[in-house]
Order: sequence, then C-alpha cells, then structure tokens
Amino acid sequence: MNSDIFEIAEHLALEATEDPSKTPCFTTASRLARRAEGRRSFFNPNGKNGKMTQCEKIIEHIQKNGSITQREAYIDYSIQSFTRRIADLRADGYDIYSVPKKHPVTGQEYTRYFLIRSKAAEAMREEAFA
Repeated sequence: MNSDIFEIAEHLALEATEDPSKTPCFTTASRLARRAEGRRSFFNPNGKNGKMTQCEKIIEHIQKNGSITQREAYIDYSIQSFTRRIADLRADGYDIYSVPKKHPVTGQEYTRYFLIRSKAAEAMREEAFA
C-alpha cells in the first residue's frame, strides 16, 4: 500500500509541472510519501531517541483533554515554538481550529486549539501506514 503513495506522488509531480493548480495535491502526496518512508514522521512510535515529538505530544494532549493552549504546551511540554508545531500539524493534514478566548479574571486574551476529526484525513493517514 505504501508503494501506491509513491506512485501517486510521482504522477502528481508530473501533472503539477504542467498544471500548477495540482501543486497542493502533489504537496500532500509528497508529505504522505515522506512519512511512509520514515522521514519527518509524527507517527514514529520510537521518535528521536525513543521520545515523542512535540507534534505527537500536542496531538496526544488534545486527544486526552479536548484542546490545548500555547501556555499549556509551554508549561507541560516545554514547547516554545507552539504555533510552528500547529502549522506543521495542519500541513500534515490535521484539521485544527483555533478559538480566541479571554481569561475571565485577568482579561488576558489567548487562543485554545481543537482537533476536528475528519474521516477523509483519517482515511488518508490509515492508507499511508497500511
């Protein structure tokens, strides 16, 4: 099944050179192929030196608690470039939405991030790792 994603990425690369509107499809297929190959994988169970990546920590936190804020990521996991990790997760197909909030006591504004379960995104992930 993984070889299929490589063929799809190669086919889309050729199509994208002739039709620039196919570039986003190629980019997604290319990311899935790299992930299946084991490079820059957020799903590598061993991770770097057996540790979870920052993206894995964020996803796990959201799955356990329902959402996450930049402050929670910094305090709980020492993630300093939180918005970059959110951008990475979105680029890898996670449907993450943000909701601006205001602390009821201090009035401090912050953003809470949620993960939307997408059947299409889950199917693509399962296909990439089958």
